[in-house]
Amino acid sequence: MKKFLTYICLFSSLLLVLGIGFEVMLRRIPNSYKFKQEIIEKNSDKVKNLIIGSSVTNCSINPAYLADSTYNISLSGQWLRYNRILLERYIGQLPHLQNVIWGISYQTLWIDDCQDKISIANHKIYMGIETDKDPLYNIELIATGSISFRKWSKYYLLHKKTMACDSLGLDHGFDSTERSHAWLQDIPRLIKGHSASQEPAAEQTFRDNIRRLNDVAGLCRSKGINLYLVIPPVHKLYYELTYPAQVAQMHTALEEIAAKWDNVRLYSYFNDNRFGDDDFHSGNHLSADIGAIKFTQILQHDIWNNDSVQTKSPVHL
Repeated sequence: MKKFLTYICLFSSLLLVLGIGFEVMLRRIPNSYKFKQEIIEKNSDKVKNLIIGSSVTNCSINPAYLADSTYNISLSGQWLRYNRILLERYIGQLPHLQNVIWGISYQTLWIDDCQDKISIANHKIYMGIETDKDPLYNIELIATGSISFRKWSKYYLLHKKTMACDSLGLDHGFDSTERSHAWLQDIPRLIKGHSASQEPAAEQTFRDNIRRLNDVAGLCRSKGINLYLVIPPVHKLYYELTYPAQVAQMHTALEEIAAKWDNVRLYSYFNDNRFGDDDFHSGNHLSADIGAIKFTQILQHDIWNNDSVQTKSPVHL
């Protein structure tokens, strides 16, 4: 029995050492969370314009085609809770910040970051944002499970990139060359996953997100910063399959926020017919190398050439 227990202890010790080594190796793999944080911290004295949001702005708004000193710190799967936390954390460290562009997608208002355990872990480990006290979120191997093994294999075995952002934050993992051959056929599945639930919890999330938007609007106003709520374009098939009631609720809510705050403007390109197949990486993401350039040039013209404090921007439906 004593010998058996000795073997168990040795085996457990070996597993612990291997687990620690694996965790250390994971932390050394380049990732967008850490990179986006470094962008804002290294350029805090330069930032004039900041792009926040989820994947729809992560790949769709190219800072190189906007005004000088613009940086994109949007992250795939990062929703309004973490957007607000990041802005609240850094806004006092950005003395030259003038404009914030906040990307909103079809599903944004009905999603909370705390519904995604992987996002919780990555924000906690790589950005120091703690929204859950569970200590297991400090261990990537445990918190992300099989995803951590795929990440490790991709970097150490396959020697592939795990982070494709350029120096201004645009994610080239959404380039046209990375587009799936079945991207059009995948649109119905996307819509199903992006449609708002009718459960009471979803409506509570919606109300919480409206509060977060208003909180950020007020924070920006107190700092003399303009806030632009931007809904990027989606593919025509994606738009045709959306639920009209959800689209209407999204626009109505954002229009009310824009009307409430004199520093907030809404720009919606949700059903903009100027974009065709070649501009998209997927049903609701523009390609970073083609569609994003086209969209950013339109956005640059609409915001910087036409904007004024007295005039609210039109919604393109």
